[in-house]
Amino acid sequence: MRQVAVSVIKERKNKILSAVINQYAKTAKPVGSDVVIDSYNIKLSPATVRNLMAELEEEGFLTHPHTSAGRIPTDKGYRAYVDSIMEIQDMAIEEEERIKQEYAQKSREIESVLSKTSKILSGFSQYTGFVMAPKIKYNAIKTIELLPVSQDEVLIILITNAGMVKHKRVGISLNQQQLTRLRNFLNDNLREVSLADASARIAQEIKSFKQNEEELLSAAEEICDIFYDIRDDIYIDGASNAMAISDENDFDAIKSLIRFNEDKNKLIEIINRDFDSGGISVQIGSESSLDELKDLSIVTNAYNDGDRAIGVLGIIGPKRMEYDKMLSLVSSISKALNEFLKNR
Repeated sequence: MRQVAVSVIKERKNKILSAVINQYAKTAKPVGSDVVIDSYNIKLSPATVRNLMAELEEEGFLTHPHTSAGRIPTDKGYRAYVDSIMEIQDMAIEEEERIKQEYAQKSREIESVLSKTSKILSGFSQYTGFVMAPKIKYNAIKTIELLPVSQDEVLIILITNAGMVKHKRVGISLNQQQLTRLRNFLNDNLREVSLADASARIAQEIKSFKQNEEELLSAAEEICDIFYDIRDDIYIDGASNAMAISDENDFDAIKSLIRFNEDKNKLIEIINRDFDSGGISVQIGSESSLDELKDLSIVTNAYNDGDRAIGVLGIIGPKRMEYDKMLSLVSSISKALNEFLKNR
């Protein structure tokens, strides 16, 4: 017989206590185990819920009127519930300060900051945290550098206004004078152009480029191909957390979580569907109309560069997640990231 960990029993009791308090606040009537199971998505057997409610009563968190089998919260129960909410709020405030400090230390390394943010989301939620990089249609080119690394190779460094850095080696054979002219050509024509439009812009400018230097034109076309390879990207962390949510009802959710950690493009596709809606959002199971999400919920929030949403961050986990905690965490982290982008 599998031994249930003490931490799991404590978590189950907290959920049942929360359910009883919420239901009692709505109806002012004693709450039975059947209501807890049916109305609050507690995926435990009726016998298990009854036993845990009895233990909560023995511990002084619940009581029951003599005329009813249902329970009502005691003052001690209310206090535990309020303290848990305040603890979540305090955690969110502390985490918001922590991530602000992280951003201040890495103010020029946005990719590192986004990766760290996904780890923080994952660490505090114990689910999968993710942050989509600024979308390419809103991510404009700031500068392009061309650095010779050998006689036949050039390192192309692309820096965007959002602080993203992309680099790639390309097989090009040009002298320093030609490289300088090519760099000037690219920066003159692509500065402030979005990554999504860069390929079309450079192809158009090449046609009107009147210099009779076939090598230079060929090199520019080679660089043009790089922009076709730039796609929306996402930072994901928390694959190891999938096993932490397991119970007899969660195996399908575990498999789906692992699949999303392995297939970034699938998660990007799902997020992009609701990107333009902005604000904080919760998709629960079948609400997304995707079979991959039938056992999962996604809590997301957009982050902004000024007044415009440019990316999304969030948490993906089982439908039985603690939504108040997850909403608070996602909201706090998005605020911190907004502040970072504002102050860059």
